[in-house]
Amino acid sequence: MDIDQIRERIEATGNLPAPPDVVIRVTEMADRDDTTGRQLGMEIAKDQVISAKVLRLVNSGFYDFSQPIATVSHAVTLLGFETVKSLVLGSTVLDMMKDALPGLWEHSMACARTSALIAERAVLDDAQEVCTAGLLHDLGKVILRQTMEDAFIRVVHFVQERDVLFVEAEEHILGAHHGDFAGWLLEKWGLPDRLIYPIMDHHNFQENRPFAYSTAVIHLADILCRAEALGRGGDLKIPSLNPAALEILDLAIEDVIDIMERMNEEMRDIRRF
Repeated sequence: MDIDQIRERIEATGNLPAPPDVVIRVTEMADRDDTTGRQLGMEIAKDQVISAKVLRLVNSGFYDFSQPIATVSHAVTLLGFETVKSLVLGSTVLDMMKDALPGLWEHSMACARTSALIAERAVLDDAQEVCTAGLLHDLGKVILRQTMEDAFIRVVHFVQERDVLFVEAEEHILGAHHGDFAGWLLEKWGLPDRLIYPIMDHHNFQENRPFAYSTAVIHLADILCRAEALGRGGDLKIPSLNPAALEILDLAIEDVIDIMERMNEEMRDIRRF
């Protein structure tokens, strides 16, 4: 199976628990100039399961609101259309993250919170959306499990036998990796490029690629969460850090040490592997 066949199979998937009509409907409303936050919130609230999961995410700690958020409409007002649109997608794969790989949900949550810490330290304007990208950065592993379970099993076995990164096993067996898989599906679903690129490129940061600042945050957050064993990404390795990610964020090693200290203070509720 070549890359084009893999992409076609992923884009055609109906196995993910995210009904594309919900994602598409919310995306269309969020992209219209005349849509109000109340209208978007009411549309999401029509699906009680998804709205409950969105609120669970909003109140889970990585947005650091001082008071609980009780309604989706309130979340839309505070976070903006694009972030809530991304959260709708994230809410639909919560359970699948837990089932795909042991520790994947914990790792995703830790990466989201760490992304917020890094974005705050680097004084980025889009910290909340970067946080959502951190939550979804390993979505491609869920997609691989749901669309090509035979290939997923081969990747897992290769990781165990060769003691390599999950992404390296994917590239060896499939010629593409989970960043690609997530990017293809998110693009088809109409999610914004500023969410897609950081997810696609988080294992291969390049400062000349679009949305490099956000990608640098996710790249660093993933590595720090691996180093601190917060959750698990499917292997026992720590990816290499591209020093250019620190340069573009204007962060020194002292900043990274401070971020890691805050991680240890603020993520005691996340299971370590």
